[in-house]
Amino acid sequence: MKIGLCVTLLCLFFRTTVVQAVDRELIVVPLPLEQPEAVIAATRPLAALLSERLQQPVQVRYIASYQDILEQFQRGTIDIVHLGPLPYLKLRQMKIGAEPLAVVNEADGAAAYSCALVTGFDGPSGVARVKGPLALTQPLSTCGHLTAAYLLNRQGKNIEKLHYSYLGNHDKVALAVARGGYQAGTMKTALAVKYADLGLRVLAETPLFPGFLLVANRANLPPQRIEELRKVLLGLTARERSRLELGKYGFSRVVEAQYEQLERYQSRKGE
Repeated sequence: MKIGLCVTLLCLFFRTTVVQAVDRELIVVPLPLEQPEAVIAATRPLAALLSERLQQPVQVRYIASYQDILEQFQRGTIDIVHLGPLPYLKLRQMKIGAEPLAVVNEADGAAAYSCALVTGFDGPSGVARVKGPLALTQPLSTCGHLTAAYLLNRQGKNIEKLHYSYLGNHDKVALAVARGGYQAGTMKTALAVKYADLGLRVLAETPLFPGFLLVANRANLPPQRIEELRKVLLGLTARERSRLELGKYGFSRVVEAQYEQLERYQSRKGE
């Protein structure tokens, strides 16, 4: 009788946990690439679509720090997060139930992107002439220290011998470099093109990195719900995508081997 009672209680516990995960409001946290207003506005249409398809409330929450995002994911206050490859690898290394859902396609439809070292219209003519100071995004940003170190190293320059500062997001890097406060900076190439009218020039570009992706928290969401999310993202129609900003070019399946290649590169660099 005791065994039967224990089994019944366990079943009730897991059933209650799943019901709570399905019925409560889902929290989606986007990557803080730009200013809060722009990021939230770009993410809300996707949140609304997911809410409609899943029949569950979905709220967008902005968190400015990559490190804070990872810590809050670990604490269970985030259900779905939008990450670049480097912070995703950090999250995966923490072994806390990060389940990749889908890669966010770029404007050309590819599930990959590049980062760039940029300067102002009157800045250095090439990477070899960069002396600093450098404007970077955040330590955990793929387009931050990792990109700057790689592109400078190709020209025989050591980033640690130059002065650099972390400004927080790509918007701030673009504006700081355009205003002449920094000789150069790093950012996503697509955003550098967006800010070309400010006089920004691309000095060098990285090879393609595996794309930004949406990641679910297995500690919060049952397997069935995670699979539903994945199917929704990968199965969006052209009409549904036309409603979106984040995700308007569609989503692709995650190929873990591509992220593992970046992880091996990091290991060789001792990062």
